[in-house]
Amino acid sequence: MSLTCISLRTGKEIPLPQASVLCLGSFDGVHLAHQAILKQGKEHRDRAFPTASVGVFCFRELPSSYLNPRPPRMLCSLEERLTRFAACGMELAVLADFSELRELSAEEFLSEILQKKCGAVGVACGYNHRFGRCGAGDPALLERVFGKGLLLVEEIRVNGVTVSSSEIRRLIGEKRMKEAAALLGQPYSITAPVLHGKALGRQWGFPTVNQNIPAEIVAPPRGVYRSRVTVDGTVYASLSNVGIRPTVDLEAEQNCETHLLDYSGDLYGRRLTVELLSYLREEKKFETPQALREQIERDLQNARND
Repeated sequence: MSLTCISLRTGKEIPLPQASVLCLGSFDGVHLAHQAILKQGKEHRDRAFPTASVGVFCFRELPSSYLNPRPPRMLCSLEERLTRFAACGMELAVLADFSELRELSAEEFLSEILQKKCGAVGVACGYNHRFGRCGAGDPALLERVFGKGLLLVEEIRVNGVTVSSSEIRRLIGEKRMKEAAALLGQPYSITAPVLHGKALGRQWGFPTVNQNIPAEIVAPPRGVYRSRVTVDGTVYASLSNVGIRPTVDLEAEQNCETHLLDYSGDLYGRRLTVELLSYLREEKKFETPQALREQIERDLQNARND
């Protein structure tokens, strides 16, 4: 049974901790409710177990990838999850394969995995956390095992809405990017290498960076979005098209094509994060490339003025 422990300070694999306080959950997107668990979990460690390490126990892939015949895509990659864990004060992440643990009873999971292998003296999780075979484990069992070492985090609501990964996916699917960002705690983003395209934007005077949307993350609806990109510490307003560019390339695969306002330089091969801030309009086929170019100029003006 393989468990991998990653130092969130160095990014390298390290031995499993001898004593730890672990935050439990799937942490898809590391949204505001997840951040509350992580930050309160660190405070719990600092207060009750100051000599223990504090970290996260989670699965490399979401359990729904195995349990759901049509599993939802993730809100961010594993690499981004690790980065967000570190930003919330976590020192390490223990990564497990759900397929290896799914048949363990809840009691076996706590005893054999968390306590014996990970040295857990305390845990933090959401009020509705379930674990073990068929989800039989619950906070009541955690309290029996860990006693005062258990920290439960209550429901987190924003503008009357319970923060959850499924709600954030729904908002993204409805192009409500600002509302999704309010629950995530940051804008929804796409992180991927910059690829060579057909350079049509460059020929028209507004060069773009082209990125494939990673297959494992949620793909936002096709359309044009106001966005922003950070390059070498500088934030640039930008305009992104998510789709297939039907006016110029009917056979293209869906991607994200972004023009950075007021930026000049070569970004090919760089790994960039594009934050989608708001939805501007649907993607559509124009009668001529010139009509498309004129629309893009209007979109750029809207992005600059928004």
